[in-house]
Amino acid sequence: MDSAPLSVAFVVLHTSPLDEPGTKDAGGMNVVVLAHAEQLAREGHRVQLITRRSSPEQPAAVGLAPNLSAYHLDAGPPRLLAKGEHEQLVEPFGEALAAHLSAHPADVLHAEHWYSGLAALPVARSLGVPLVQSYHSIAAPDGAPLAEGERPEAPGRLAGERLLAERADLVVTVSEAERATVLQRLGARPERVRVVPPGVDTRMFRPCTGAECAERTAWIEHGGRPETLIAGRLDPLKGFDLAIAAVAAIPAGRRPALRIVGAPPPDGDAYARSLHEAVAAAGMLGTTSFDGALSRGLLADRVRRASLVLIPSHSETFGLVALEAAASGVPVVARAAGGLREAVQDGVTGLLVEGDDPEVWAAAVERLLGDAELAGRMGRAGRESALARNWEASTAALLAVYRDLLGG
Repeated sequence: MDSAPLSVAFVVLHTSPLDEPGTKDAGGMNVVVLAHAEQLAREGHRVQLITRRSSPEQPAAVGLAPNLSAYHLDAGPPRLLAKGEHEQLVEPFGEALAAHLSAHPADVLHAEHWYSGLAALPVARSLGVPLVQSYHSIAAPDGAPLAEGERPEAPGRLAGERLLAERADLVVTVSEAERATVLQRLGARPERVRVVPPGVDTRMFRPCTGAECAERTAWIEHGGRPETLIAGRLDPLKGFDLAIAAVAAIPAGRRPALRIVGAPPPDGDAYARSLHEAVAAAGMLGTTSFDGALSRGLLADRVRRASLVLIPSHSETFGLVALEAAASGVPVVARAAGGLREAVQDGVTGLLVEGDDPEVWAAAVERLLGDAELAGRMGRAGRESALARNWEASTAALLAVYRDLLGG
């Protein structure tokens, strides 16, 4: 039984695992789900990615690779919706999911985010299939201040997340920090919450080659600016405004170039405009680039050519970009919060910063840009650490969770 292939269905209501991270509502969760699905399929397991049709052009089913297929279920209008609009689609998506699984059965359902879990829970119970729940982010308690970076949501979210913590067969988190939040905020039982840290593609995300490194060094030696990169959805939670303020706080003569990678979610145009306005007000139009969302390959290329990666997110369950930077041999300056404390080894692979003072962040950036030996040492340590945290190892840990659940 332990070696028999499994049939696994990943359920993702509000965003497609096929969406490019940094677009729509796609981010680290999408990367994790697709990477696990692809690795499970390579190992001979049958994997379904089940999501909502958000465009009339999306086919009902598409084969992605041997043993791996994606399914677009009809629930609500076939168009892009703001994230909050998906709560009203939980029931119709659940009905579509039940019909789909009656024709395409699975041994285990793995729901990603709370919308998916609420839709999948009654289906799992009716079919007698175990439900694994992952959150990837968890609602702030009522009255939580916005300064903490977590925006209080509709009352249905926290209640729904607590229900899933109680009734899902198992909860899988991406970090010890997220596990602690699930236990403390949602009241889950410790024995039913397991940690499966994400991995990184160490072939795609790799250090610069000799020629690439030499090009970057020559550029800086001849008066070019070193580059600081930040990547993610253009969402207030990600702290892009703080990144701009931090770089602006560095005197113009020493100021690095800033590369911003990502696109706003469906309801994020106002914040995106505010970022452009902040760059203009800081006099940084000539040294800042807005690249939009990039393919994974292009993002990897940009990261390894950067001098450092900034991650000022107010809240991260893990912080996948930090691990991708480490795999690329690039040091990180990140917020000392949540899973970033586990993704970044402070003083070893990067620097962790407390608070929102742009001057403090600027000092950390200047410390690394001004000390090539320190930055190089951190880059090498990051690469070494990332090599042990690949997707094969992460997927093996997830598969062990599935087998323990099915065996129990």
